[in-house]
Amino acid sequence: MEISFTGIANPHSIGAFGVDANAKILQRYRFIHERLMFISAAQLPARHNWDIKTAMGRHIYEDAEAADQLRTRVSHLRTPLANVGQEPDPALTLLMDEILHARTDSEWLAGVYTVIKPALIEAYRSHIQRTQQIVDQPTIRILRSILLDLEEQVNWGEAVIAHLKNEGEWEEAGSEELCALLKRCILAAGGMSNEMKRSSEIPERMRSFQVYQLPKKSQREAGMGETTLYRTSMGMKFEKPNEDRLVGMMRVRQEEMTAAELIAAVLWSQKGMPWAFYRDLARHLWDEVRHALFGQAALEAEGLNWRSRPQYTSDYDINIEKIPSAQYAWLSIGIEEGAMKRPGKVGEYEFCRDQVKHPLMTQFQDYDWADEVVHASFGRTWTPELFGEELGFIREVAKHELEHFFSEVRKAEEIAAAKDEI
Repeated sequence: MEISFTGIANPHSIGAFGVDANAKILQRYRFIHERLMFISAAQLPARHNWDIKTAMGRHIYEDAEAADQLRTRVSHLRTPLANVGQEPDPALTLLMDEILHARTDSEWLAGVYTVIKPALIEAYRSHIQRTQQIVDQPTIRILRSILLDLEEQVNWGEAVIAHLKNEGEWEEAGSEELCALLKRCILAAGGMSNEMKRSSEIPERMRSFQVYQLPKKSQREAGMGETTLYRTSMGMKFEKPNEDRLVGMMRVRQEEMTAAELIAAVLWSQKGMPWAFYRDLARHLWDEVRHALFGQAALEAEGLNWRSRPQYTSDYDINIEKIPSAQYAWLSIGIEEGAMKRPGKVGEYEFCRDQVKHPLMTQFQDYDWADEVVHASFGRTWTPELFGEELGFIREVAKHELEHFFSEVRKAEEIAAAKDEI
């Protein structure tokens, strides 16, 4: 290994990019990751397949982190912060507008994981090779870290596509049409970095002339139980003391996908906030998806078939017609700040540790509690800015929102009880 120049190879070579050119290219990369974060959030409630939903939560967070790093780097390349959020190329804007309107799981997977993200990987590998290795080492380090995520994401996407094809669940026609359009958009943009020969033929809009609408109800895959506005646990009797409470807690964790979908709605719908707000919500969203995975892992470790049970979707389905600020106050202040009071989250952790002595759920609840502390802090930071009011007022709003929410849950339970469905 070369020991001079801290191990940096080719230190004497001339790089392909001056400061201004580099900043313009990184702006393009930043824009794509940032828009993918927003668009994935908009798509999350509409996607059916559970494994796709959970991966989208992770990739939203990773795109947010990538955009955040690129924003910082662009600002270090003589670019005023006020200019960092600009749209760099109308063809890239069209690319993002069209993937927003993916109509099926297959279209989403094909567009993101066989066209857009592979094109980013190709651009980043080229950029790392061609830039001056000393002067642009900060960019190289950022792109290498993003590449690790992108390569893992694309490998996952390819595996899911192969699985769906093997199961006969792949929809080829719409996917091919969308991918062909996305490739024309990239060609019209001169590639992700604008270093290819640009096509002078700007593609026409296929679907994005329409305004995207969030679904009124969040979706689940066909093999799962029907969606419901009330919790149903596992619908079985247990012999051991506290086992019903333990399994119920596992199920509540698994059902936190609905909280992630509500945050996705806020992330997509709330305009005009500082970038840090959207970055924090991407983290919050991924945390809720991770909590759903906590529950999934715990239930499956016990051999319990959670997929066959009704799927609780109230957080999204009851709150979707609320304004984004009210949605976030309900969750972050009403639910999550409220969970900081005993017994709350600490009580759940101590129950798993001390009463049922369940090692896996003890660890899950330990981290769930830690995450909820962060989420309550997000709420206290951002809801006053969302409302333009003091926190005391926000807590009153959250109280009213909680009352409305639980009244709707009770109505659903009463209707089900009348039909002998509970």
